[in-house]
Amino acid sequence: MSTIYNVIQKPRYAFIAAIIFITLSALFWLLTFYFTPTPLPKYIEMYGLSFTYITITLGFVIAILTGLNTSLVLCRKQMTGSLGFKKGAGSSACSAFVGAIASGCPLCTAPLLGVFGLGGALALFPFQGLELKTAAIIILGISLYYTSKNVRIACKL
Repeated sequence: MSTIYNVIQKPRYAFIAAIIFITLSALFWLLTFYFTPTPLPKYIEMYGLSFTYITITLGFVIAILTGLNTSLVLCRKQMTGSLGFKKGAGSSACSAFVGAIASGCPLCTAPLLGVFGLGGALALFPFQGLELKTAAIIILGISLYYTSKNVRIACKL
């Protein structure tokens, strides 16, 4: 945790994390409530207030973790000249991608998930796709742990 704090204290990496967070948050909001036939009031009516709150919260957590992961990766790249990750970098990219695709409403993103063979599986999920966001957060958390450990060792933070 101190490694993340040390990296984010540097204005350049704090700015990168903030830009990625804002961009992904805006993407999440637009995919969920703007470019779909379900604006926020209709979404709440269809899925309920608690589901909507959880969806929004998980979307923003994915955005925060992706911003932190990216800042750590870029710090490592600048300080050592290479990425050199054995664990963490691939899982960070994959979980950010899954989180971004699964960020919209379950009906609207099912065609996107169908490209990867997950469209039909979405109907089997008891929590209407929130499992994908939770999995993305878990993978991003694990990735953040390994990435920060790698940055601390390589960059002597």
